Amino acid sequence: MMKPRIGLTVKRGRPHNHPKNRYYVERLVENGAEVVFLNDLTLTPENAESILDSLQGILLGGGGDVHPRYYHAPCDGTDPESIDIERDELEFYLIRAALERDLPILGICRGFQVLNVALGGTLIQHVDGHSSKGQEHATTHWVHIRPHSRLWEALGRVDRLLVNSHHHQAASEKELAPRLVASAWTETPPLIVEGLELPDHRWFIGVQWHPERLHEFEGIAREAQRHLFQSFVRAATLVPVR
Repeated sequence: MMKPRIGLTVKRGRPHNHPKNRYYVERLVENGAEVVFLNDLTLTPENAESILDSLQGILLGGGGDVHPRYYHAPCDGTDPESIDIERDELEFYLIRAALERDLPILGICRGFQVLNVALGGTLIQHVDGHSSKGQEHATTHWVHIRPHSRLWEALGRVDRLLVNSHHHQAASEKELAPRLVASAWTETPPLIVEGLELPDHRWFIGVQWHPERLHEFEGIAREAQRHLFQSFVRAATLVPVR
């Protein structure tokens, strides 16, 4: 069987072999996928359609803040220095393409937020207590997973997880796009959505934590993250090659 080709977006300007990128690549490759980095250098107006036609899934990785202009709000907690308009536009384009082609799509941290904004949602521009100050010791908290949701299945049917937290923007249910469904929440205030999905799509999941950083998980929680990537890549293998 051919390896499914997964398009991956990461912070622009960061070397492909950077440790933060490597975590995504390791999780995809160990599950049998081929990784294609997607950025403004690899995708041009001339080749974008042909590259997208060659993909069987898209993973939107972490990074800076989405510009609040996309949800008609002024900057009020968004970090202006972290905004990357070119990446915003690229990922909105990729989401539209994935929806049109019915490609599996996984959004992680910023990717979760981009998925929500792309479908018409908004964001809480800053929330305290969810951003890890350093990379050595991640902030953690418990999340509740909605039973029988697609995320629940993808994680191996677990109801509750201790997850890492590397973000300062978020969404409660009132910020979610109309078509999206919340599938995970924090257990303690502020109650924010930690997982989302699109029920009428082949495989469409966003998580606010970083499942690719396996070294920040233990036991059942670590196995659940592995299961999430297995589920994503398995869904991609079912996409017909164009």
